[in-house]
Amino acid sequence: MTPTPTDLDVLIIGGGPAGLSAALCLGRARKNVAVLDAGVPRHRVAEGVHNFISREGVAPAALREITWDQMAAYPSVRHVGGRRIESLTWQRGRWVALDDHGEIWRGKAALIATGVIDDHPDLPGYTARWGQSIHHCPYCHGWEVRDQPLAVLAQGEGAVHMGRLLRGWSDDVVVLTHGHDLEPEHAAALEAAEIPVYTQPIAALEGEAPALSHVRFKDGAAVARQALFVVSGQRQVSLVAGLDLAQNEMGYVIVDEMMRTNAPMLWAAGDVTSRMQQVIESAAQGLKAGAMINATLTLA
Repeated sequence: MTPTPTDLDVLIIGGGPAGLSAALCLGRARKNVAVLDAGVPRHRVAEGVHNFISREGVAPAALREITWDQMAAYPSVRHVGGRRIESLTWQRGRWVALDDHGEIWRGKAALIATGVIDDHPDLPGYTARWGQSIHHCPYCHGWEVRDQPLAVLAQGEGAVHMGRLLRGWSDDVVVLTHGHDLEPEHAAALEAAEIPVYTQPIAALEGEAPALSHVRFKDGAAVARQALFVVSGQRQVSLVAGLDLAQNEMGYVIVDEMMRTNAPMLWAAGDVTSRMQQVIESAAQGLKAGAMINATLTLA
C-alpha cells in the first residue's frame, strides 16, 4: 500500500543549527514545518560549541535539547527524528521527500540543511581523536589548545594558511604533509614563518585517546604534539549531490542573498553553502532562509 503523504508548508532536511534556526523562525511565523532529522549532526563529536554568544561551551547535544524545549511553544513545528531522507524530488509544484521509514513528506518549499561530509585521512588513531584533539577550525578550538605544541596536516596553500594562522594561538606549530612534497613557494613561505615541515608519511597518531601525545612517522621518528588541525576535503551528502544544484569550484551549494538555490522553492543554509563553518554562522543562515521562505509563501 502506498503511504499517504504528509502535506506541510516547509520541509527542513537536517536538524543542526541551520535547520533548527529556520524552524524556529517559521514556527513563529505560524507555518507548518517538519524537521526531518537523521540525528547525527556533524559537530556531535566536539566537546562544546564556541563563538556562540550566550551558549559558549555548551555541548552540541545540549544545544539541540535546549532548542527543542523552546520550540515546544510553537505547535506547528514537528520534529521527525531518526529519519534519513532517501530522495527529494520536485513534483507538481511540491517538494516530495521519502524517508528511510517509507514515509512521504510533501512541502510547498524545502530547506537543505544537511551539513557536509568530511573526507578524513586514513590514519591509525585518527577516528578516536576526531573532535577532541584533532580539529578542523582554530576559531572553534584554538583557545582550548593555546600555547600547546600544535600540528597542521595539510598540503599546498592550506598548509601555509593554517600553519601561519595557528601561530595566533601557539608559537610551537609544525606542518605535516604525510608524504607529499610542497611546492617551492609554499615551502619558502613556511620557512620564512619559521614553521618546521615534516614530509614523512605518518604511521600513527599516539597517546591515550582521545588525547594526542605524538605523531609517529613510518621511518620510526616521532614529533610530540598535543593537538592536530586538519585541512581536508569535504563533499555533499548523497541527497544533495543528486539534486543537480549549482555549486561553486569548491563544491558548496550556490545560494543568492536570500539563501535560495537555483532549484524552484528550494533554499540551503549552513555548512552545505560555505567553508566558513561556525555554529552561529549556520544559525544565522538558517534564520535568513526561514524568513525568506516565509515571505515567499505568505506574499505569493
